[in-house]
Amino acid sequence: MKKIKEIFHGIDCEIFGNPDKEVDSVEFDSKRVKSSSLFVALKGKNVDSHYLIKDIYFKKGCSAFVVEDLNKVYGYVKSKATLIKVGNSRKALSKISKNFYGQKTKVIGITGTKGKSSTVKIIGQSLNFFGKSCGVLGSLWWKLTTPEAPDIFRIMNQSYFDIWAMEVTSVSTVQHRVDDVEFEWGIFLGLGRDHLDIHGTIENYFLAKYNFLEKPKNVIIFLDEWGKKAYELLKSHYPDKKIITFSDKNFIYESGKISIFWEGEKISFSPKFFGSFNCINFTASYILLREMGFEPDSIKLAFEQVFPPRGRMELVVYKPMVFVDYAHTPDSLSAVIDECLKLKKENSSKLIVVFGCGGDRDKGKRPEMGKVSLKADKVILTSDNPRIENPEDIIKDILAGIDDTSKVLVEPDRKKAIFKALIDSKENDIVLIAGKGHEEYQIVKDKVLPFSDRKVVLEFFQEYEDKLTSIS
Repeated sequence: MKKIKEIFHGIDCEIFGNPDKEVDSVEFDSKRVKSSSLFVALKGKNVDSHYLIKDIYFKKGCSAFVVEDLNKVYGYVKSKATLIKVGNSRKALSKISKNFYGQKTKVIGITGTKGKSSTVKIIGQSLNFFGKSCGVLGSLWWKLTTPEAPDIFRIMNQSYFDIWAMEVTSVSTVQHRVDDVEFEWGIFLGLGRDHLDIHGTIENYFLAKYNFLEKPKNVIIFLDEWGKKAYELLKSHYPDKKIITFSDKNFIYESGKISIFWEGEKISFSPKFFGSFNCINFTASYILLREMGFEPDSIKLAFEQVFPPRGRMELVVYKPMVFVDYAHTPDSLSAVIDECLKLKKENSSKLIVVFGCGGDRDKGKRPEMGKVSLKADKVILTSDNPRIENPEDIIKDILAGIDDTSKVLVEPDRKKAIFKALIDSKENDIVLIAGKGHEEYQIVKDKVLPFSDRKVVLEFFQEYEDKLTSIS
């Protein structure tokens, strides 16, 4: 339990009511509020939770609220409850959470358009291999890739881990979720087109990533076009910050084997990960682990033991080779298609790609993804998470980037699309199902429906085996 006046120490606010009132949790989700909670009202895209305060007060018995606008609070509640007025509830939420829960662990933050989940997994598993207690936080373990501030601090405060490796998204920085997290290390893995529906331009998207890189004491940057820009800005504005850079000259990928070259050292290993794009993830992790004092031979052993995250070029079936991957941007789809093409064993085999694009998201990337998909031998366009958009309209946007539709099939029903790809495949073919990866759901209109690409693939082969058994 903490007193209101303790929680708001150092925060610009006005307290109306009892500053000595004690609360035992900080909540932004009305469903999780208890009578002893402090509820922070946020103005969301679809819901302004100021208007939920009346129900929370009468139905939950909660009587401590953080608000931006007192005029939105029901009169009786205003006269009886303890209200704390702030200029910006989202910004205040981070500071409130830090003051309430504290931060007792070191944190490593990883950002970039792709590779965050894999790098978090590599670092987390490697540190645990070395006997360090490291937790991981990101899209595979939480409903938000980067949780809201109360959840971040609550998780860290209540865990037994000494270190956390967490994914940091551009959305989380503009929504102030990580404003008050103290990062020991920050890693930048590069930038490609994504989230322009939120940021508007690639420049704004970069700035959201850069805002995170300003926070850590130490930074590791992959020098793509945007990494070079981040390095120059950090060097000029933060001359005392430790900045380490690397490029594609620091690694080689040959026949599934990665070699990393760093400051006169070389390690070579065969990871359990498919794909040359993982070189960036492993090299960034190697540099971090060397900086933390671990020896090259030990790191090599750890890297050979690390398992890839679910839905990242995950091999579900071997004959044909069926991969499930989270690729949902032009760059990531192009990269994973290239890796699949390398795996083709003979000229007669083919690569079939099944993918769609999310609804209510950046429409500009849809034709670009259509264009890069033509590197495959056959493309089946389908639904991703259409949300409130018509799936067929989304597919039309993808088709706008395809100048040759002779090898394109349209099937809006994702399960049917996957089945069609598998029916059409032979033993030596490769099937790539892209866009949803680890996700266990599909968002259609306002419903979240159970759906897993991996489970659909396994269901198909189970039905196939059952048919063979019945025939025999």
